[in-house]
Amino acid sequence: MKQEALKYTDYTEYPCHLSRLEWIYDTIERLREPGKQARVLDVGAGTGNVTIPLGLIDNSEILGIDIHQPTLDIAIAANKLDNVKFRFQYLQDCPLQGYRFIILTEVLEHIDIYPEILDYLAKNGDKDMQLMITVPNGRGPFEIAMQPLYLMRKMGLNNFILKVKRVLGKKEPYSQNYETPHVNFFTVPRMKRELAPLGLEVLEVKKAYFLAPIIETYLPFIPLKTIAKIDQKLANILPTFLASGFYFRIGFKK
Repeated sequence: MKQEALKYTDYTEYPCHLSRLEWIYDTIERLREPGKQARVLDVGAGTGNVTIPLGLIDNSEILGIDIHQPTLDIAIAANKLDNVKFRFQYLQDCPLQGYRFIILTEVLEHIDIYPEILDYLAKNGDKDMQLMITVPNGRGPFEIAMQPLYLMRKMGLNNFILKVKRVLGKKEPYSQNYETPHVNFFTVPRMKRELAPLGLEVLEVKKAYFLAPIIETYLPFIPLKTIAKIDQKLANILPTFLASGFYFRIGFKK
């Protein structure tokens, strides 16, 4: 990933988020066709911390869509690149033709109707589509550690949670929509089962972190850069079920 791209994201202060951006950026660079424009669709673009830096990829056209206008307004205000655009739009209303790379990063775990989204992608995506999906491990340490927060939200304590986060110095660099808890809990086998009937398959999966996302959530005042590097190396050698998240690269079955 180009160092210059780091000027266009707040994720430099959030190693767990930055690693997703780096993986997406480097994957596009690695798989793009030489001499051909890289057209990228970022679904659930949020505040643009992934979307905008992708505009630093040479000969690229980037579109970020989202359905939460206050969050999009932040992305639009932050964007200074002509080849990056943002739009309020539902995925099912967005034509997919010509988009080689489609991104859903930390999106599917929030959406009840995710099977409809996967079905739309499978029916309308180009046959050379590279779908990049990142999700928490639904049975991993991060999701287990998040259960108290989910319970408090169900009890109507979301404002209390936000106040505590502010006291602790916790910022939300990805969205201003705080009313979207996790409702789906993905594992690698589940993702493969969901994709198979659609003619899609997992081409690549990367384990993401062991405990670093938990530290980032509950102890945001602890500097994570060095810890996160060690934690990622640990995740690489631990069993898959101990990863806190997964990065999937998905395509059509040959």
